[in-house]
Amino acid sequence: MERLGSYVLTVTAAAILAGILSSFLDKNTTSGALVKMAAGLFLLFAVLGPVAGWNPANLTDFTAGLTSDGDQAAAEGENLAREAMGDIIKSEAEAYILDKASVYRADLTVQIELAQQNGIPVPESVTIEGRISPYAKMQLQQLIEEQLGISKENQQWIGS
Repeated sequence: MERLGSYVLTVTAAAILAGILSSFLDKNTTSGALVKMAAGLFLLFAVLGPVAGWNPANLTDFTAGLTSDGDQAAAEGENLAREAMGDIIKSEAEAYILDKASVYRADLTVQIELAQQNGIPVPESVTIEGRISPYAKMQLQQLIEEQLGISKENQQWIGS
């Protein structure tokens, strides 16, 4: 990418220089025509010079670097998406439990832990802290198991 930027800068500078030189001279005179021709050749060499030294093996190296960079960027994107999905699942599951607990007038704090299943974050365990009646606790335990897939063994209740 750096080479391409350098190439564009070189061609642009050559075009500006050729334009400036051509604008100072009268094109109808012999010296003006020679300067115009020299400026054109200068510009031609600036444009074609890097291509003349081009080696097809360099293209393979260049595209291999792009492929490697693309693979790395895709992997980073997948990781970021997985993390964002995990954050959403975690907060939605915690909000779901708190919403259901509010029906029983329970004041709880909920902390969900996630695990990866086939690259997808899923709720694995939950820690629930606060005061809740035995009946409400039993109802929430069953709801958490059925709706979120967190077994009773993976539900830790503190202070109930």
